[in-house]
Amino acid sequence: MNWEDNMFVILMMIAASVLAALFLVVRVTFGKRSLKGGIFAMYAKALASLGFIMVGVFGIYQGVDNIQAAVIVLFGLIMGLVGDIVLDLKVVYDGREEEGTYLTGGIVSFAIGHIMFFIAILLFLADTQFIAGKLIGISVAVSVAFTALIMLVGKFVMKFDFGKFIIHSCIYAFMLTFMSAFTIALLIVMDTTIMLPFAIGMILFLLSDIVLTQMYFGGQKKNSILCIINHVLYYAAQISIASFICLM
Repeated sequence: MNWEDNMFVILMMIAASVLAALFLVVRVTFGKRSLKGGIFAMYAKALASLGFIMVGVFGIYQGVDNIQAAVIVLFGLIMGLVGDIVLDLKVVYDGREEEGTYLTGGIVSFAIGHIMFFIAILLFLADTQFIAGKLIGISVAVSVAFTALIMLVGKFVMKFDFGKFIIHSCIYAFMLTFMSAFTIALLIVMDTTIMLPFAIGMILFLLSDIVLTQMYFGGQKKNSILCIINHVLYYAAQISIASFICLM
């Protein structure tokens, strides 16, 4: 199926974008003013995240060739919803003992989501010549170098305080940069643009988390502008990844 020709899925993408915009309004206004407002913003975020999941659900409903890979992508999106809720609980419990637990839970949830995305791509391209050890190896090498650069610049140039989350951050940064490098590599070697939505989604995901790192570890957690940029990039990423299901 070609998602550009499916008006219903496009309408779902628009609806998901509207829900994300409404959540942002809540988050940057009364959502950060009180515990009650923060909890309400968490529900609004869960609803916004449900929007990109519904894009994937209706993509599968309309029909895909590789249902197994498509369902696994959907599971990855669902882990994104879980991560959204857990990380927003971190915001709700800002400054309390529980904050670190929710940050760890959010990182783990998104990491599982990226693993699901990787498995889905392997299944989707299993019958092609594009998935090769050399391509994966190059992607690993690029991601290791880029992760090291991000962490070194963050710690010694941007003066980020990773604290006890330094290992968590390194592992997650590697997974995210690997998925970005891997999907870009596939886009380059394949004689088609079928991987374009997924590659765009992973790049936006990476940029979103770079902004989020500045908020969490750079002392900018209350910065409304960074909050907006982070979430715009994030929801654009998840909607783009969800739309990829329609091409499977």
